[in-house]
Amino acid sequence: MQTSAIGLGLDTTFDDTSVAIMRGKREILANLTLSQYQDHEEFGGVVPERASRKHLEVINQLMTFALQKAHLDFSGIDYIAVSNHPGLLGSLLVGLTVAKSLAYSLQCPIIGVNHVEAHPYANVITYGELPFPILHLVVAGGHTLLIEAKAHFDYKIIGRTLDDAAGECVDKVAKMFGHQMPGGPVVDQAALMYPGDIYDFPRPLLNKNGNNFSFSGLKTAMLRFREKHLENISSKENGKMQKLEEGPVLSSFFQSVVDVLIHKTFKAAETRGLKNISVSGGLAASQKLRSAFEEEAAREGKKLFYPPANLCTDNAAMVTCLAAHRYELEHFDDLTLDAFPNLIS
Repeated sequence: MQTSAIGLGLDTTFDDTSVAIMRGKREILANLTLSQYQDHEEFGGVVPERASRKHLEVINQLMTFALQKAHLDFSGIDYIAVSNHPGLLGSLLVGLTVAKSLAYSLQCPIIGVNHVEAHPYANVITYGELPFPILHLVVAGGHTLLIEAKAHFDYKIIGRTLDDAAGECVDKVAKMFGHQMPGGPVVDQAALMYPGDIYDFPRPLLNKNGNNFSFSGLKTAMLRFREKHLENISSKENGKMQKLEEGPVLSSFFQSVVDVLIHKTFKAAETRGLKNISVSGGLAASQKLRSAFEEEAAREGKKLFYPPANLCTDNAAMVTCLAAHRYELEHFDDLTLDAFPNLIS
């Protein structure tokens, strides 16, 4: 199958609507994403029904803009790629229904993609084909996973979060300080401005439970810290509550997250004799996390693959890149393709 084929990819897994057009495996002709964060601010979190309705409202216009940017019309599309798991079921079904309609109308192949499996392909877009075997750390919003990959489509999840994902924990802690989603940029900015050792927060499962992660306890530790700290301030100030200085606290909190991710990832690589490591997912957009991984990789003599921030967050380009590899091998789906909210892997 020709490697210069043009794919149109759709990603509607959560609250971002994304459309990409790619030639071959790396040439992005268009990659457009519309975020819904402001649509959900008043509710303090993503409302599934509202998210799926927004996808419906904007997806056709995004496809039009993407085709214009790529200087193409639908006749130039060779295949359709779509994330069909995991995610919010209603949101997934919007993208999947549009993808099926396009594949039927254009009489072209449709390729369903595991959204989480697609995250490491942001590094393929950035660097070209990655060397195998390789250890992937995926720190997406709802998932923290360590994946050992021996080849394309030949991989095994060797570690996962047992409760809250790292990105989920960061968002919830930022919310404690009154910040709306996404909390990552706020926490990352604090981590860049203040030392990470002013306060001591726990490093959950740092040397326990193999390659698995747990961040729920860290979130709880922050709750207890805030209660204790605010009580101490109020008692000193005659009962008047003062605002907790958040910068040093958030920096120290995030240092705990970074320490766990670094330790678990490089320990897994050492145990399995892996020299190559990739990092991807929304939390990977953190400058603090990136610099920490770069420093540790240099110290440990590992080859690190880390994408630019715009390819860390959810985007259809990474979905289309993975689908391009499947297209080359003629690994197609059909119009019975269904959506699944869980990772199913």
